Amino acid sequence: MSAEIHFEPEPGSTSAMPNITPPKPALRVAVAMVALTFTMAFLASQFGIFKSPDIYENPVAQRALSFADAADGGILVRDGATGETALTLPAGTNGFLRGALRAMADRRRVAQKSPDAPFLLTAWGDGRVTIEDPETRERIAVRSFGPTQVKSFVALLDKDGTMFAGPP
Repeated sequence: MSAEIHFEPEPGSTSAMPNITPPKPALRVAVAMVALTFTMAFLASQFGIFKSPDIYENPVAQRALSFADAADGGILVRDGATGETALTLPAGTNGFLRGALRAMADRRRVAQKSPDAPFLLTAWGDGRVTIEDPETRERIAVRSFGPTQVKSFVALLDKDGTMFAGPP
């Protein structure tokens, strides 16, 4: 005499729709779109294929600037041409500018480039503002982070915070 134990499923443990699956053609299309997206992103990042060109023409203002940490936690902004302190940014202010500069300084450090070389701040004729590291060729388009960030960088272009017209 053998006794069999029969276990019944717990209430709610079985699916009410056990055989529902997405249609195979829809899955194939989704996988193909993901593969195509990753392929295009890879080709654009590695070879520039499918990448839209970043054309910068007609600079309206340009200034070489170097940055150093101040003793009180602020940032000393020095004119790249004269070496004179152009501006001191107080501690706890200009968070985006600090972050952008720290990121560029880190890239410069990783690339083993001179930490003392100035950055190039440029306002373009189409309203864009960029900060570029000539040592690493890294360029940040400030406009994409909003008008407040553009104003904080434009204030560094000259002493009264307005863009001047003149040769780059």
